[in-house]
Amino acid sequence: MPASTKTAEPQTPPGVRWRIGLNSEYQELAIRLAEHPDLLVIESDPLSGASILLAHAPRDADRPTVSVDARAAGSALDLAMAIATAAITRLAPQAASWWNGAGTFDVEGLRLSRTLSHRGIDLDELRLGSGAGIEQLRHALELVAELSESDGLLAIDHLDDLLERLSARAARTLLGVVRAEHQRAGSLPQLLVGRTDGRLASALRDPEHPLYRAGDTLQVRRPRPQRFIDDLAATPRQWKDVTLALVGAAAELAHGAPAYVWRTVDAARASDDRDALAAWRRLRESAEPSTAQQFRLLGSVHRAAPTVVCAIANGIGPYELPLNPKSINDALTRMRARGQVYSPERQRWAIGDPLLAAWARENAPTWVRRHAQR
Repeated sequence: MPASTKTAEPQTPPGVRWRIGLNSEYQELAIRLAEHPDLLVIESDPLSGASILLAHAPRDADRPTVSVDARAAGSALDLAMAIATAAITRLAPQAASWWNGAGTFDVEGLRLSRTLSHRGIDLDELRLGSGAGIEQLRHALELVAELSESDGLLAIDHLDDLLERLSARAARTLLGVVRAEHQRAGSLPQLLVGRTDGRLASALRDPEHPLYRAGDTLQVRRPRPQRFIDDLAATPRQWKDVTLALVGAAAELAHGAPAYVWRTVDAARASDDRDALAAWRRLRESAEPSTAQQFRLLGSVHRAAPTVVCAIANGIGPYELPLNPKSINDALTRMRARGQVYSPERQRWAIGDPLLAAWARENAPTWVRRHAQR
């Protein structure tokens, strides 16, 4: 078949397939958003598809949403500037050119500046990132509320990535600002995404924390492979070359990580053999340099982390290793805080990235593989 013919094949409609494997979670999130909660926290497993839900559910609910990705933020000031930039871009696009430094001070920027100055907010300081980070975070949240309509929503994804980079005290202070804004009259509802049992979710359950019981939680676990088969079987399909067998095989190989499942399916559909295993191998080969680097960096997390990951990848319980239990516990704690490992069920560990799991399984030290064969 000519390459041009393959390229012209109709792709799985994005509006249909992203819900496959996540349909129950999508429906639950839609129900929660319809209730207009002041604060909703999503606890998510690594690569569970929570970001996909965040991208679609508010839009489907017709909620004007200011969306922020906290992964690049290293401080409260970084987060404040990201929130303010997203708010201007989404809700005041006329001022976006000035805000981003590409244009002169315009009428919209002047209006915003005058409105916020009455609240003690210097919009230019917020734009340039000067001043105390916590104060600017408060100002950014007020800016979002000022620009938003009554049914608006502030969605911050990957918030635990930032919280884990901060000291416990700094993270507590940042979440304290979130709580204070949550209680302020006229504030905007917030949808925050963190990790399962991460700092964000733990704060909601800690009686000593400012965020204690400030909002509701919704858990998004990594879907089991069977979920993809069940959801696909119940979905009217508008494409002919995606079978239950293909999706099921891709879901097994990718350990239920939605992004990798569909990358594998698309790669299989683009080939003559429609073989999920061959497509998965090609995906692994193309990602091998970055995957190997990802494994190499585990040593900077904890000296026992590479060995622990190799053990988990080979089906060995971490505490079965002939290592100091405290070192194992410290390695697991640090990796879990970074989303590198997670616990899909009680007393069981899994590796967050399926590509890293496959690499570690094949490149584990000989003694680890022998231990797995016992």
